[in-house]
Amino acid sequence: MSDGARPQSTVRPGRAPARPVAALCAALAVGACAAEGGSGSAAAAGSDAGGDAKAAPGAQIKYSVQDGTTIVQWPEDEWPFHCVRLTQTVAGKAKPVELLLCNKQEGRNKVVLGNTPGEKGVDYGWSAAQGLQLGPAQWRLEGGGKNWGVTPNLLGSGTLDLGPHFGGPCQTATTTATGLEEWHPAAPVKLDVSVKLGEAARSTIDISRPDIWVDTVNASGSPAKGGTLAFSYTFTKTGMYTVEVNNTGGGAILNCAVYVGAALPLIPVEISGGAGLAGPPTEAQLATYREKLLDLTNQERAKVGLAALKLDETLNKIAQYHSDDMGEKGYFAHNSPSGEGPGDRAKKFGWTKGIGENIASSLSIEGAHNGLFWSAAHRRNMLGNYKFAGFGVAKAKGDSKNMLVTENFGD
Repeated sequence: MSDGARPQSTVRPGRAPARPVAALCAALAVGACAAEGGSGSAAAAGSDAGGDAKAAPGAQIKYSVQDGTTIVQWPEDEWPFHCVRLTQTVAGKAKPVELLLCNKQEGRNKVVLGNTPGEKGVDYGWSAAQGLQLGPAQWRLEGGGKNWGVTPNLLGSGTLDLGPHFGGPCQTATTTATGLEEWHPAAPVKLDVSVKLGEAARSTIDISRPDIWVDTVNASGSPAKGGTLAFSYTFTKTGMYTVEVNNTGGGAILNCAVYVGAALPLIPVEISGGAGLAGPPTEAQLATYREKLLDLTNQERAKVGLAALKLDETLNKIAQYHSDDMGEKGYFAHNSPSGEGPGDRAKKFGWTKGIGENIASSLSIEGAHNGLFWSAAHRRNMLGNYKFAGFGVAKAKGDSKNMLVTENFGD
């Protein structure tokens, strides 16, 4: 780490799991979900289309989380195919929000929801659930024959709680974890984890908690490429955690969610859609982007009682210099091809106090912020003991319309 710079971190939104994770997928009946959330219970219902009448299956759907996906499953019987319909009344919406989950490719009694529509035979990606909110939702298990969609058969119904979903991988092509299961039906849960490293890493593990704060855990073992890090952590609260291992340059080489408690992980926390940039941003656009990034960051700080950050012109210049440099030279890293790091840039612009840095690449300012916030190391910078912030935004090199965002935080 150069020139006294604080821990650096970086994010690469939109990563997809490269190989399956050996996860403990403990299925949970909806009745248990409802009991946990205090929002009702499952109730059986018979067919309402006499031509297809058959014995109704048990009124339970189950779900599990594996390899960054949520699997919704129900008892299979003789119906041609089944779907689960989720309905939720949302404030400000004239009509209830509905999401129909069907996946004939996965079999007639299972829906697998992934990060991108079309992956693994998935009919719906997480973006389809954007209209829903955290909290109780009604579910209906429906099946039918040739008249499906006109007179669906109601096979079961009930209430469950919808929880947040994060799509970071628990394994990558080069880095594998043992003991890092993604789903646990109740807290507390203690995990003993070992991580086989595909590249050199830091020896500390960053874990974001449901209450927004970030824990840093010291790992034992070798942080060198090919080495193994080991750590233990107790998940004490109900909700979603993210567990992150970073390389020596601050890049997340493992970033996955651990879900604790009875809630269906369906509400996407990281949506990176947007138009991006067709050319370099104007000064007016930069001013708007900076105000937006500052506002989004201060909203997160306010949730945990932290003082709001103020924009600093010197930090703006440091951040913009780095975003412009990445865009012009076609790289994405804290250190430039010549080896210049955050501390070097701070010295160049006369900043003599502590400095922290986040970088992101996204098609929108909101996407950049979300990708950073749901990375534990980046969140730690956002919630750090800083007073000032500066932001830079540049267009990526070539045909890409991605925004290259640099965030600098200073004392």
